[in-house]
Amino acid sequence: MEFEFPKTIIEIASAILILVAFELMNRKSLKGFSIMAIGQLLATIVCIMTSLWFLAVMHFINFLLMVRGYLKWRKVNKIESS
Repeated sequence: MEFEFPKTIIEIASAILILVAFELMNRKSLKGFSIMAIGQLLATIVCIMTSLWFLAVMHFINFLLMVRGYLKWRKVNKIESS
């Protein structure tokens, strides 16, 4: 089994970002959406690099959902603070 440095570093960073994002989302923090989006995007890149196409598509869809959630939550918070 060959150790591929860039893939491994990206994969570890992605996992850490996703775990941190889950904790922030549990605390109802808006930062959780943006951190989760970055983690999902990195996971998509790793899946593409390793030819796991189904997982890559699923991570990309989750990335888009996190962006949508971030924009929706930001809009709701703007309305409530007005």
